[in-house]
Formats: sequence, C-alpha cells, structure tokens
Amino acid sequence: MSAPRGPRPAHLVAGTMVAGLCYAIATIVLTWPLFRHPATTVLDTQSLYGDASILVQRDINLTVWALAWDAHALTTDPLHLFDANAFFPARLTLAFSEHRLGNVPFAGPVFLLTGNAVLGHQVALFASFVLCGLAMAVYVLYWTGDRMAALAGGFVFTFAPYRFWQLASLDIISLQYLPLVMLGIDGVLDRVRPRLAAAALIAALVLSTTCSYYVGYAAFVLAAVYALGGLAGRGRSALPRAAPLLVAGAVSATFLAVLTVPYVLLQRSGDLPNYTRSDFASFGFRVMTKFGVRGLLSWFVLPKHEGIPQFLTWGALAAAVPAVVWRRRRPVGSLLAVAITGVVLGLGPSAASPTGAGEISLPYAWLAAIVPGFSAMRAPLRFGALTTLGVAALASLGIAAVRSRLARRSWSLAARLVPIVVVVAVLVQAIPGGLAVSALETGAALPEGVRWLAEHGDGGPLLNLPTDRVDLLRESRYMVYSTAHWLPMVNGYSSYPPAGFLAVVDAAARLPDPAALDDVLRLVPLRWILFDRTRTRMLPKERDAYDRVLSARLRVAHDSGGDVVYEVPR
Repeated sequence: MSAPRGPRPAHLVAGTMVAGLCYAIATIVLTWPLFRHPATTVLDTQSLYGDASILVQRDINLTVWALAWDAHALTTDPLHLFDANAFFPARLTLAFSEHRLGNVPFAGPVFLLTGNAVLGHQVALFASFVLCGLAMAVYVLYWTGDRMAALAGGFVFTFAPYRFWQLASLDIISLQYLPLVMLGIDGVLDRVRPRLAAAALIAALVLSTTCSYYVGYAAFVLAAVYALGGLAGRGRSALPRAAPLLVAGAVSATFLAVLTVPYVLLQRSGDLPNYTRSDFASFGFRVMTKFGVRGLLSWFVLPKHEGIPQFLTWGALAAAVPAVVWRRRRPVGSLLAVAITGVVLGLGPSAASPTGAGEISLPYAWLAAIVPGFSAMRAPLRFGALTTLGVAALASLGIAAVRSRLARRSWSLAARLVPIVVVVAVLVQAIPGGLAVSALETGAALPEGVRWLAEHGDGGPLLNLPTDRVDLLRESRYMVYSTAHWLPMVNGYSSYPPAGFLAVVDAAARLPDPAALDDVLRLVPLRWILFDRTRTRMLPKERDAYDRVLSARLRVAHDSGGDVVYEVPR
C-alpha cells in the first residue's frame, strides 16, 4: 500500500483556515459565556463541578499565575525560571506544580503586551480548542483525503468529554499536539517529507510534555505504541526507518530531561511524593482498586462526568466500528493499540487477580519504577486521554469509510449527512451546558495595595494577610495578584507546598496575637506586609486587632482604607 497523499499546499492552507474558523466559532458558542469577557473572567467552577468547585477554582488561579510567571521569567531571567516568586524563601518553587511552558506561546505574548494574566490564560484555553480540532483534522486528512471526515474528526476530539468536562485544567486538556505525534511518525515511516515529519514529532513531544507531565508521559507512551504498530503494519522493509524515530525520541527526551531536573531534585529531597515508596497510597490509586477493570470500563462507555471523565460518547464509539470492521488496514491496528493502552494504564499500578489470590502488577507500576518522575503522578485515570485520542481517530476513519461506501452507491446526500449526524450525536452527549463565569481581578480592579506595591515594592519580600493553610483559594488569589508586582512572596498554593511555607502561615494564622508577629518575622525576612481589610470574612473587632498589632511594630507605608501596606523595619 502506498503512502497516503494529502491535498496540495494551497488547498491545505485554505482548508485549514476554514476549519479553524469553524472550530473557533463552535468553541465560543458551545462554551458560552466562557469567552464573553476574556480579560476579566474565568470559568465559574460551581457551574461545572458543584460542591467540589472550590478545589478546582484555585487550580485555575494557579494556572493563570504560572503562565504569567513563565512569560515574565523567560524575558527577564530565564536561568532562574524555576525560582518563582511564590513560597519565598524556598527555591525551585515553580516545580511544586506543573510549569505549563507548552501553553506560553499563546498566553505569554498576550501577558507581555497587556499585563493581563487572565486574558493570557483565556487565550491559551481558546487556542487549545482550535488547535485540537486542526491537529486531528490534518491527521485524518492524511489517511483519508476526506475533508468532511477530517472536519468531523476534529469536532469529535476537541469536544470529547475528557476535554470538555475538565475546562478548569488547561494543562491537563492540552492534548492538541498528540495527533501531530502520530502524524510525525507516519510521515517518517511513509517517507513523506521525513525530515519535516521528524521535526514535527520532536516539537509535538516537547510541547506536549511542557504543557503537562501527564500529557507528556502520555505523548511518549503514544509514540512508542503507535510507532511499534506502524512498523508492524508496514513489514520488515520499514525497519530501517525506525532509526529516525529513535533519534527524534532521544532528542526530545534529552531536552525534557533538563526541565525535569528541578522536579527530580525536589522528589529526592522529599518535597515531592514518590508513590512507589508508599505502595501507591493515594486516593487516585485507591479509586482504581475500588472500581476494578469492569468498573473502569463502564466509565468509558457510560455517561459519567464526575472526577476525571472518560465517557467516549456513543456517537464516537458507533462511528469507530466501521473503521475496525471495514477498513482493516493501517492505521486502525495502531489506533486500537493506543486506545487499549490508555485503558490499561488507567487501571493504575495493580489489579485484582481473576483467581482472587492477591493482585497483579500492571504496566503503570513498571513505568513508575523505571521512568524518572513517573512515580510522582497520582491520577492514572488521566491516561484515558490516549483512549479518547484513539477512539476519536477511529471514529474519523469510520466516518470516511461510511462516506466512501455511500458515495460508491451514489447516495451522495446520505454521505454528506453522516459527518453531521455523528458530530451532533457526540456534542449532545458531551456538552455540559449551564456554564457560568466569575470575575478575577486584574488591572484597575486589583486591590489598591497591590497596585501600590507594583510601583514602590522595590523587590522586597512580601507577606499577604490574612493567611492560613486552610483557605487555599485565597492563597491562589494572592498569586494572581502578584502578577502585577512580582515581589518575592511568602504566600502560595500547591498540592505539595514546602515545609517552610507551612511554618510561616501557621505562625501568621495566630495573629493578631503579638507573639505570632514576632514568630513570623523570625522565620522569614520580610520587607512588606499587605493586610487586606475588605476581602476577608473578619469581624470589625478582629480587623481592628490586626491593625493595632501591626501598627505597633511596623510602619504604615500606604493606607487606602480598604487595605494597608506595612513596611517592616530593616
């Protein structure tokens, strides 16, 4: 079988622009009002997650801050990228969470031009939808030459429940480069512009991993499984072409190893978890043990949207059947292998033995034992992204197969309707509806004390009050505020905060006890303390007590009535 031939470059550019416009319009309509005011609002997670919303809202704030920090650090002091301004005076503080560099090409320029971190986040989120659709469409076009099937495949992948129901997690749903991993492998093996294909493979692997380590590990697993399937399907004659794939993988892994060093250092110091040492003692792993193989499979075929949604939609599953039954040639085998791999890794490190005698070790445990950093991940279900990718691609090939058969029988109207029917069926099952937005302060809406520090902070370390280890949403909001001044800041939010941070906030939580202020100043060298009077739930009596204690020891540098900036004597 000869290599597939795509459309001419001019037609491809025009088709890409039309498809991109379709995905852009659909994203705005289907997520309304998420992008109505992108400069001032983000997703209100209450509308999507209900009682668990506060846990997710702070992750949006964390992502807004991280994207802005990346842009700031890369343009001012790139060698200290990982020494972010949160959790002062700890080092490598960006590595206490995902660095999210893969989305900086979209969020970074927006933030640098406007100073608006919220707008940068929203642009990156919007771009992920459009690029997911385009990447899948180009992949399907490579194999089928069917523009309508390609356009429909982009919709199936872009608006899959896995992506749509995790709108609050930009780093997790940034799957836009995964179809390009497969396309790059195909280009190398089919000798279709092999140098460009190898470069695209490297870029797709690097960008996937820099979006999120969950997506990155999935991308490398995808590359290995899809390449092996591609080699098997092309026979022995294709074996010499494996060398460029190995080189591309090695180049990508070497680049990414440099970015992984801070995470490895924190894990060795005990600041980041190694779940192999604790026998995978985490809620994410226990969930898999509870549900088992049958329970996990039901997540893929039944409409469940809680947690990490895996529902593939009946429309996509039905459309994938013709590809498996009728096509029976590459890349169907490779895509089936990718989808099954996602299910197997989603089971986690072990599964109950069919005989009931103990548990069976699964590939997830093997990877955690040999791949650096893999053991720090705590949600194996996120490898379901591979299953979503595989089924969406198979559904696209299935649409093309059905259209081809109908066209041969001169049923042209039916052939045109097939992509529309599948897309509508998928969207009806996938779209949550009822989305809402919430305001996140930027620019002139920021607290006046924050804006004062942006002009007069002079690089001095800052503590925002009130603070404690309970209200993490408030801590994440302080991080967003810091994008206006970038002062080194004691406050911060992460699933794995440094121990020194907990000691300081525990001392600060005892305020307005005068001894608590002494403990804070002993633990960390501060220049500024910003006390927020208006955005707290304190009673007036407690706010006055704070003011008395702080004013007795510190100099009032700025008092807006709503908040007060105190300067700590040198």
